[in-house]
Amino acid sequence: MTTQVPRHRTVRPVPAAAQPASGSVQALARIRLAPSLSRQVFEEYLRTIPGVRSAVHVIGDVDYEVRLTCRDLADLGIVLASLRGCQGTQVVSTALVLGEVEGLGRRARSIHDWGTVRRPRETRSA
Repeated sequence: MTTQVPRHRTVRPVPAAAQPASGSVQALARIRLAPSLSRQVFEEYLRTIPGVRSAVHVIGDVDYEVRLTCRDLADLGIVLASLRGCQGTQVVSTALVLGEVEGLGRRARSIHDWGTVRRPRETRSA
C-alpha cells in the first residue's frame, strides 16, 4: 500500500494498483515445521483451513509452500493465524501474489522417444 502526503500534512492510503481485480487476495506462505510435528498431522490440518488452495512439500530452508486465496487482507490475517495455530508450525514468510506469468503450463509438442515410437521393419543398408 502506498501513501500520499498532501499539503495538509495528513496521510491518506492510496489503493495499491497490484490488488487483484476480483477483490480477492492471493498469497504464498512459506512454512517450517518443528521436528516434533509430523507431515501427516500438518497436512490434515491444512485441509481444514478454507483459504488454503494448494500446498507443496519442499526441501530447503522451509518445509512447505502454501498457496492462499482470501477475501481481503483481514481474511488473510485470519488464515495466517490459523496456520500458526497448529502447534509446531512457523510461518517463515508471506508474499502477496501480484499476477501470474501467462503461457506457462502448456505442453510443447514433444519429440518422441525412440523407445516409444514403433520403428519401421524395412531398413535399407548401404
